[in-house]
Amino acid sequence: MFPITIVAGLLLLVSGFSPSVKPSYIESIALLGLAFPYLYLANVVLLIYWGVQLRLKSIFPLAILLINVNGLSLYLQWNTSNKEVKTHDINVVTYNANLFGYYDEKWHVDSICNIIKSTSADIVLLQEIYNKHGNLERMRRYLQKQLRLNYGAVSKLSNNREYGMCILSRYPIKNWDKIHFGRNTGNMSMYADVELADPESENQRTIRVYNIHLQSVRFDKTDYQSMETILSDEPGESNTEGIITKLKSAYSKRSPQVQALKKELESCKLTKIVGGDFNDVPMSYTYHELSEDLKDAFTQRGSGLETTYKGLFPSFRIDYLLYSDAMDCQSYRSYAEMPGDHKMISTRLNTASLFK
Repeated sequence: MFPITIVAGLLLLVSGFSPSVKPSYIESIALLGLAFPYLYLANVVLLIYWGVQLRLKSIFPLAILLINVNGLSLYLQWNTSNKEVKTHDINVVTYNANLFGYYDEKWHVDSICNIIKSTSADIVLLQEIYNKHGNLERMRRYLQKQLRLNYGAVSKLSNNREYGMCILSRYPIKNWDKIHFGRNTGNMSMYADVELADPESENQRTIRVYNIHLQSVRFDKTDYQSMETILSDEPGESNTEGIITKLKSAYSKRSPQVQALKKELESCKLTKIVGGDFNDVPMSYTYHELSEDLKDAFTQRGSGLETTYKGLFPSFRIDYLLYSDAMDCQSYRSYAEMPGDHKMISTRLNTASLFK
């Protein structure tokens, strides 16, 4: 049993180390990052196994768990929200709209807007928006009207396709632009410079808000059926090799997107809010690079074991709201009632220190 303990511990160590390794160097290490929560749980079980026997061998899994406890905090938190709403608070939400249900032959625009309105959102980041009636700019205006937000910017993936993302705001958008990932991609990012006003004076401060949608794995129905077969341990064909190939391909394509964003984030000296669908788990190169010098709304104010993707895989968090240290997080919440395969997440940030 102790050899198994050693192997499980070493795998957890490598998994915890995986975010610091660029996937293009060693793709297999990136795959181990996906397994981090399960490897952590396995080591907890092994600690209990040796602990109840009062064996010194329990020290090994205990040490491994303590080394990786910070990694666990990216998945599991015990925070409470500050319910007191303050003068300088702003509410930010991000949501992957999944074409508003178009592929499922449904149209969820109004129900999505109703849930967003219930959050009193001041800044809204939407990915994968679409207008089945054509003209994405018209959809942007409709969303602004429904959400009662005066300002907005929309970015299309290509000129001949009414598909893209948008940033909507209660505050003036002074400037916005795309962040280019190259031609052969179905993913995109954008930013908008939003001008906040001090409610207690005439001072104004500009922050930069990033809306991000990174490379997905692009699993199809056959892949998900294979995963269900594997998990249920029922007889049937499984496409394990094909699944791993798609995962490696996604990591390979996502890596340069992350590098492009990292370069943009480092060059921007403004206070930042970074949100969207990263299509990657917390124990990943993607999260490690993009969250550097930023705080995570979930780790500051979240509670429980968080999942933002409602499908079978990738499990746990793949949608994020990050922000500069100049702001203070007051609350975090996810909304499972949203239609589609993603939850919406929201945070309330206090901006008072920006005006001091």
